[in-house]
Amino acid sequence: MNDTDTLNKEPGTNIDYNVIELDIEGMDCPSCAMKIERRLNKLNGVKNAKVDLANETASFVITGSDTNLDFVKGEIDKLGYKAVEQQSDEDELTTEAEKQKARSLFKKKIITSISLSVIIVILGMIDHISALSFISMDAANWISLPLSTIVVFWCGSKFMKGFLADIRARSAGMDSLIAIGTLSAYFYSIVILLFPSVSGEHMHTVYFESAAMIITFILLGNYLEFNLKNRTHYAIKSLTELQAKKAVVLRNGNELEISVRKVKVGDIVLVKPGERIPVDGTVIEGTSSVDEAMMTGESLPVERTAGENVIGGTLNQNSYLKIKTAKAVNDSLLSKIILMVKDAQKSKPKIQRIADKVSAVFVPLVIVIALVTFFVWFSYVGQTLSFSLLKAVAVLIIACPCALGLATPIAIVLGVGKAAEHKILFNNAEAIENVNKIDTILFDKTGTLTYGKFDVKRIISHNGLSSDEILKIAASIETFSEHPIAKAVTAAFKINGNDLYDVKGFVMSSGIGVTGNINGKNYKIGGANLTRLENLALSKKSSSQNIYLYENDILAGEIELSDKVKDNAAEILTKLKADKYRIAMITGDSSVTASDIASQLGIEEYKAEVMPDKKQEYVEELQRKGAKVAMVGDGINDAPALSKSDLGIAIGTGQDIAIQSADVILVKGDLENILALFKISRKTITVIKQNIFWAFFYNAAAIPVAAGVFAGIGLTVTPVMASMIMALSDVVTVLLNSMRLKYLKIR
Repeated sequence: MNDTDTLNKEPGTNIDYNVIELDIEGMDCPSCAMKIERRLNKLNGVKNAKVDLANETASFVITGSDTNLDFVKGEIDKLGYKAVEQQSDEDELTTEAEKQKARSLFKKKIITSISLSVIIVILGMIDHISALSFISMDAANWISLPLSTIVVFWCGSKFMKGFLADIRARSAGMDSLIAIGTLSAYFYSIVILLFPSVSGEHMHTVYFESAAMIITFILLGNYLEFNLKNRTHYAIKSLTELQAKKAVVLRNGNELEISVRKVKVGDIVLVKPGERIPVDGTVIEGTSSVDEAMMTGESLPVERTAGENVIGGTLNQNSYLKIKTAKAVNDSLLSKIILMVKDAQKSKPKIQRIADKVSAVFVPLVIVIALVTFFVWFSYVGQTLSFSLLKAVAVLIIACPCALGLATPIAIVLGVGKAAEHKILFNNAEAIENVNKIDTILFDKTGTLTYGKFDVKRIISHNGLSSDEILKIAASIETFSEHPIAKAVTAAFKINGNDLYDVKGFVMSSGIGVTGNINGKNYKIGGANLTRLENLALSKKSSSQNIYLYENDILAGEIELSDKVKDNAAEILTKLKADKYRIAMITGDSSVTASDIASQLGIEEYKAEVMPDKKQEYVEELQRKGAKVAMVGDGINDAPALSKSDLGIAIGTGQDIAIQSADVILVKGDLENILALFKISRKTITVIKQNIFWAFFYNAAAIPVAAGVFAGIGLTVTPVMASMIMALSDVVTVLLNSMRLKYLKIR
């Protein structure tokens, strides 16, 4: 899918760029992904190419006008793969049909390969099968030739195409190792058929069964990888299944059913009971219970009525709703969540880059080792040509670095998927790695440690204005703000049902307050930071939870608010402390309020009356002292600190800018998910390290055995055994180990 088909400008330049995502058909091993990625990154005008084997996609940036998408797709096609750009539901259906067709052909090739290989093996053992004594060994060998040709060049065509693509790209991958090994056995056997004397005393010894069985076992390994890899997509699949495909919109008085992709901002969408809400929007007619559990984690349905917002992907339960679309489907919360999960699964942590670099030099090294093996056995030891060749082929086959290439991406996909199950979203895979480096967790107060759902307790007048008038003035100004305090003030005013004043010159200063002009008078509303920065007078009886209304810089009234510490906050912080994390709190509220909350939660280290830029400075101060800082916040004023911290964790119930600035988003807003975040990340990195260790250990141990180093003690490996071991090693050492993440118990 092309995530964005509009041109943007690179920061600081006039260069156009376009972010592209393509589906790639025909990838089935890490070598394929690395080959495409290397090729894309070498193209002029293409930047930041990332190829994701698990999701079968390639994403990259096209800059300038010299490079077009068709050219890039053509370069991918030259490598033996097919690049597909999805732009509509029809494209998606077509692509899925093509994939299904490819899977069906793949199965046919495996069945054919197994069937013919069994026949070839039987023909190779004809001297030991009395029932087939009427067939001579020469005849059996000639029968094996066309059968093995079908297996090698049709069933194993993807390896041969990959080998040719490697030659054109002047690189070497897994396909090269398999093709060189298989073709060596195949063509050597043809030479023996035509010139039997070449093999000396073994005049009838051919290795068609080796060539065929190598292809068969590796195809079986690929098939097992394919099935297990598909299981890793459960997070994306479960999310995409929440997206409605169609929507009923009201246009020119008519009800039209259209693709949800074609719904525009401002369209009126009709949703019947039992249907999934297709778009993010505002209810303009009707009242219904909406099941939002799949999006927010709330177990009970919530009542939604006119004027309230609904989220695309949630389920309308019991009544008719008419909804005004607020966001196009590509900008909806669900689409953003899906995109974030995909991006996190595609991105590579630093540990994977090490494995990629090793893989890049590993294949050429294996080819050299195979050549050395052949010459040592043939020239130095004095073994036969066939024996020496088989040892070299065994080295090529057993050393295929599939396990090394799969070690990180499969674990990342599963780890990100497990996190998504618990409504934890990663903006990138590096965040998973960074979680494990954190030793200090810095919490914002409002909306993070507290519910951030303020109630107006009472109103105090100072210059003769009535309580109702103070509330009306404050609500008129605060209606332009999205801050939780602003929402509390406007909600309290709505109870009275009066009209608001007309406000001119509204200005919001993040972390300070808001200002506006009503009937020629200037009003300011804010808390401790406003009074301190502008040196405004306070009442001696002012409470730490109050906000202040100033009329022409004279205190007109106070609004006393109440907020509540989250029920499980103290318990979560206690567990984090038990895990040796340093806990601190930072807030723009007064010292009295901060002290009260810190006392309730057992936080010894805190800072109060802190401006947004100072929050960032405090993060930098901690970092200069050697701390690895995770910042947890939800508001606009937290965005700079979230960006600066080693790990930004945004409470998903907060504001968009905080979410965009973070590395991790807790969609549900539950602090308990911080514990889940650390557990999933630790386990994912552990699994990656185990996978890489076993992949390296396997190759380090297997190559000497295949080369015949231990032949003197009877430990030796044939090419067929090598292909079997290689295929199974990927599944056992990497895939099955990674699958433990899917069944990880969080609580």
